[in-house]
Amino acid sequence: MRLLAIFSGALVVWLITAMQVPSHERLPVEAVVLGAIVSQPFGCTSLELEPFDALCPSHHIHTGIDLAAPLGREVHSATAGIAYVGYDAMAGNFVAVMTDSSVRILYCHLAAYRVEQGEEVAPGQVLGVVGATGLATGPHVHLQVNVEGRPVDPAAFLGS
Repeated sequence: MRLLAIFSGALVVWLITAMQVPSHERLPVEAVVLGAIVSQPFGCTSLELEPFDALCPSHHIHTGIDLAAPLGREVHSATAGIAYVGYDAMAGNFVAVMTDSSVRILYCHLAAYRVEQGEEVAPGQVLGVVGATGLATGPHVHLQVNVEGRPVDPAAFLGS
């Protein structure tokens, strides 16, 4: 009986705590841009435009996944978080979604934004549309996940 009471109490505490945790739902890479084709995966690459990485045999790394799709196709958030919009000469128009203090997901080369600065977004919400802004060779979205400031494979992080 005592064990049942302890278990019941622990269950109640766990349920209350679980309700306080924000959504950790993660949509797979395929849901970010419907019908997109992965034109460049995450990891070591021979493309010299990519950042230097001494650990790669070619000394360059692609820090995200490129999703090629027609101009104007909707780009969806893979997670919940707070959206920040901006422009960078290399990334072009981008939306960064901060899921928490250590995880940032970037959606780069957008033609247009569909969210406002500081807006709370949900998984599946439209963030913008596919473009070719910044340093882009054609219409695509560069999807990048940074954990503690370091890029990680988006497919692995999102569970694709």
